Amino acid sequence: MKIATAVTALLSSLAPAVFAADIQPKPGAGLPTEDYHYGMKVDVQKVLYRTDVSDKTGVVPVIMVYTDSQGETHKMRFLEWGGRYDG
Repeated sequence: MKIATAVTALLSSLAPAVFAADIQPKPGAGLPTEDYHYGMKVDVQKVLYRTDVSDKTGVVPVIMVYTDSQGETHKMRFLEWGGRYDG
């Protein structure tokens, strides 16, 4: 009985670490969001994250997290046509 209690206690203490490993923060979490305005110069070297709008209709807001040519990470919000057409 003592062994079963010890094993249960050990497994219970490891469970939070296992679940925490599955939780990934969203790219760009904690970064300020900059709104895009027509004519802005945007230096995008690599896109790290982009909102999927393939199942949306009409004009929808998109969040893009990217690195610039200096290696700095930015988060930008802009509008885009969704990829779904209901017509």
